Amino acid sequence: MTSIEYKNNQLHIEKLNIQEITNSNQTPFYCYSASYIENQYDELHSAFDMDIKIFYAMKANSNLSIIKLLLNKGSGIDVVSGGEIQRSISAGAKGKDIIYSGIGKTDEELKYAIESKIHCINIESQSELIRINDLSKSLGVKQNIAIRINPDVDAKTHIKITTGKAENKFGIEFDYAKSMYNIASDLKNINISGISVHIGSQITSLKPFKKAYTIIYDMIEDLRNNGHKIDHVDLGGGLGVSYSAEENIPTFKEYANLIQSIFGNSNIKVYIEPGRLMVANSGLLITKVIDIKTTTQKTFIIVDAGMNDFIRPTLYGSYHEILPVKNNLGTSNKIYDIVGPICETGDYFAKNRKMNSVKIGSLIAIKSVGAYGSVQSSNYNSRPQIAEILVKDDKYEIIRDRVEVKDLIKQEKIATWL
Repeated sequence: MTSIEYKNNQLHIEKLNIQEITNSNQTPFYCYSASYIENQYDELHSAFDMDIKIFYAMKANSNLSIIKLLLNKGSGIDVVSGGEIQRSISAGAKGKDIIYSGIGKTDEELKYAIESKIHCINIESQSELIRINDLSKSLGVKQNIAIRINPDVDAKTHIKITTGKAENKFGIEFDYAKSMYNIASDLKNINISGISVHIGSQITSLKPFKKAYTIIYDMIEDLRNNGHKIDHVDLGGGLGVSYSAEENIPTFKEYANLIQSIFGNSNIKVYIEPGRLMVANSGLLITKVIDIKTTTQKTFIIVDAGMNDFIRPTLYGSYHEILPVKNNLGTSNKIYDIVGPICETGDYFAKNRKMNSVKIGSLIAIKSVGAYGSVQSSNYNSRPQIAEILVKDDKYEIIRDRVEVKDLIKQEKIATWL
């Protein structure tokens, strides 16, 4: 689905001219296509010829409207904190819709999860398992759990987002997995429900998935033969998205066929937890050119968005296509660095990039920002937190207000002794 395209040299998102949105909204701001997200969910779900449950990994974009949009499609929610549980419930999720993943769960968060009757907690350590049992006992309930296995598989992705190697902090080492299930089976307030694995994010080949899923399949068979009831397998997320036309990403059908070839005859429920996949290419960051500065070394396009608004390029060295909103100023052979106003050399969105001509006051759009954009933003340099906008057909709504500096200052106090 193409939800972002030029019409008469004006960049549109769905049926709306972005220029018209900026007439009533201060730049910079995030803008998402609702139809794109809905279409991604439908295409992924329909790629499977077996019963499968999608749990949206909301860490990718935790806006209440995005969560609600996917809940309405039938998705569950994958959370990694007590705050994300609260957000999910605020968006309309029920406990049965939620899986709690992630390392470092506090007693307070676990108690809240258990009291919220969430579907399953993915276990990261023996001590976490014991704490859940103790908390469940104090509340007079049994809690469904799955144990997250670290299969020591290299996902061949960015070092900061690989999660399935033995050196990573996530999951139970493969050699200790059986003993963990034996310990869990002796705990009276624990109900073993499944097994979990997640090897990383933005994975662009099916080979690491095949290796990890085959290891998990063999473990399921072994656990069942030893008397453990494994009702579901949680395969995590991680299938990558195209950030540029050159990237070759497996199709949804190829991904589905792989999963079905391994688990299709296992009499087991299959869960997947896509996040980036659902939302990344739904989003634009709309920003305005403040200045164009030429030195003996470089030409800089300076925009009003900063790395506090969108940190992926400097944090991960990620590529994002950048387009002029008005595409009638002609082409340019010049090479630009596109940078923000933050007092850091790392405050950039692109380096040595060719793009169509722009001038001071021009609007540009940074693409593929729907995932890990707004959620990783900050108020560094006392900059306002920017608005988020959701578009559907020819209408839009502001789904997060811009937070002005005066509102930030209200959250702070000068010590009484100063």
